[in-house]
Amino acid sequence: MPGMVNRLLINRIKERLNDNKAIILLGPRQVGKTTFLHSLIGEENLSKTLWLSGDEPDMRNILSSISSTQLKQLIGPAHTVIIDEAQRIPNIGVTIKLITDQLKGIKVIATGSSALELANSINEPLTGRKWEFTMYPLSTEELSLHY
Repeated sequence: MPGMVNRLLINRIKERLNDNKAIILLGPRQVGKTTFLHSLIGEENLSKTLWLSGDEPDMRNILSSISSTQLKQLIGPAHTVIIDEAQRIPNIGVTIKLITDQLKGIKVIATGSSALELANSINEPLTGRKWEFTMYPLSTEELSLHY
């Protein structure tokens, strides 16, 4: 995106796009997690991406207690599933575990602004199944690379 600051985190996440683990992107509100992922999808040509939002009440209800069969139907032909605002979805750790364990070849990327709340719901179910990154407000280094 023109005018967008390149985040140093992008290469670390790109390196992990082709393995079987989920990517969890944590950070404060308005730090740019969603914009960052839109940019990543464009750069990596992830055309078969399903974007789900924990802000949507119907999505929260669906994802909080879903079977692997239902997940397969929901995901369809997508190869990447992004769950934005995942901290708002009850039992999201179990849902992400089902995708990583039962639906091979599907990459899950989840974002959350409430690090403690999301960490509490994903840590146990996703032990050994996730990469966790934290996005902070822009660093001096990122700003100096932009200007």
